[in-house]
Amino acid sequence: MAKSMTNIKRMEVPKEVQVDRDMEEIKEAVSENKHAILEGIKLLKALDDADTLQALYALTNHRKDAMRLMAKELNKDQYSGVLENLTGFMFLLGELDVDAIRNLSDRVNRGLEETEKEPESKTGFMDLAKALKDPEINRSVTMLMQFLKGMGRD
Repeated sequence: MAKSMTNIKRMEVPKEVQVDRDMEEIKEAVSENKHAILEGIKLLKALDDADTLQALYALTNHRKDAMRLMAKELNKDQYSGVLENLTGFMFLLGELDVDAIRNLSDRVNRGLEETEKEPESKTGFMDLAKALKDPEINRSVTMLMQFLKGMGRD
């Protein structure tokens, strides 16, 4: 019977070969992520130009002191109302129908663009009555009336 092996000698890779492999792997990663790396460099440059990079570095190094000071500051009476209302505000944001608000905002923006135009003449009572026959104006007036009705409901 053969004797079992008790001493296994691992094949060692020379350090120079491992460094070459690592450098090749880094080159591939840089090549694949070139756009992200360049954008990251732009971001770092902008932070450095605004002297924000040094502040973030200092904040990171002294984060325990910064958190302690911020908690101490937020415990002041002048901020109590803001902190009490913050949770209610967050729940309110969760209840909002973002798509409906976006749709309304788009319509308001289109209406504001129309107000930029110079009116052709003064508007009289008969002009208002005629304007209600225009489907776009009628839809807007109806929408405003629905809004006012909903706002006045108990």
